Amino acid sequence: MKHSLDELLGIVYRYYPRGVGIADDVNEELIRQTEEHARLVAARIQASKDERWHSMLRRIADRFPRTLRNHSLHLTAGGCDGCYSFTIDLRNSTGEPLWFQISFLAPYYIVHRSCTIEIVKELRDSFTVSFRGMLFIVSRSPLDPWLISNPDHESPRTVTVTRRYVAFDLSPDEQPCADWIAHEIEATFGCERMPPEVGTVLVPDVAPGVRLPGEVRLYDCLFSDQHTWVKPSPSEEPARRAEVDVSSLTERFADVLTVLRAHYQIGLILRLPAMVRKLPEPERQSPAVFLSASTDGFLHKDKMIEELARMRPHDESPETLRAMAAKRELEALVAAWDGEGEPPASMVAWASRFLASWPFDRRPGASS
Repeated sequence: MKHSLDELLGIVYRYYPRGVGIADDVNEELIRQTEEHARLVAARIQASKDERWHSMLRRIADRFPRTLRNHSLHLTAGGCDGCYSFTIDLRNSTGEPLWFQISFLAPYYIVHRSCTIEIVKELRDSFTVSFRGMLFIVSRSPLDPWLISNPDHESPRTVTVTRRYVAFDLSPDEQPCADWIAHEIEATFGCERMPPEVGTVLVPDVAPGVRLPGEVRLYDCLFSDQHTWVKPSPSEEPARRAEVDVSSLTERFADVLTVLRAHYQIGLILRLPAMVRKLPEPERQSPAVFLSASTDGFLHKDKMIEELARMRPHDESPETLRAMAAKRELEALVAAWDGEGEPPASMVAWASRFLASWPFDRRPGASS
């Protein structure tokens, strides 16, 4: 190795701001405003102009025609990664191409391929159901007869999760190709291969791309954060919830979800227009907003009254005024309810009419 671990960390901190934008959540806008990020973008653009890269890629394409794919076209605009990337598809028994990545931030390269692991996990004693355009996370058993009609006690209580990760050990069929290209890389850039025991070292206090603080490795910073560099551990895979089809719900639970969905829709209409205005223009045109909510399977009168009281309009658009009128109607229905058992038929009927008049594929606050 040309560098010690401390020297490699020093290189990382030259291009990734240490401790910036990661206090409570990752603030990408704050990170983009730093000198380090500007230096990284400039390095990407400069790398895209390096004729050594383009000449080498042509030589490799001549040696392996119709099998090379360039994954670094985005560098001209200063896009993601700290490396050149390309794959060679050998059509071997693994069905996975060989990845070659050359860092332009430090004099190192890597060669790897993708593998998969299947992890069997016990299902949580909770479930999710997609209802009228919203994902509900229900903190009750998917075998609860109050919620699920004819629950299937014989259904599997485990789920198999497939995860992809990087493997650095190559097959005998892949090795000749890897050796030839590695020689080209070393001769062109004067770099050496970074071993996994170095590249998988965790880097504190930075958050490049999709990685969260505490999960970032040297490979993420000096190469790319688009790969899983360490084989996933079954113990670290979170338990999953069962997914229940809406047709399996009891009528009384469907009534609860109908009222909750109308209740959340009102809140969404009242607050979303102001939220949308704060977004950059491309995100403003997003065709959909992902919606989710949690429930224990019941309506709670005191909680609904409290949440309705907190709802305030953020503008005076026709949609907001209409939502305020619906809010007053729901408040009256909730106030008249004794709070026991299932929601009254009048509340369910009102919620059904309200939801039917507000298509879920039309984003509140969007221009028509």
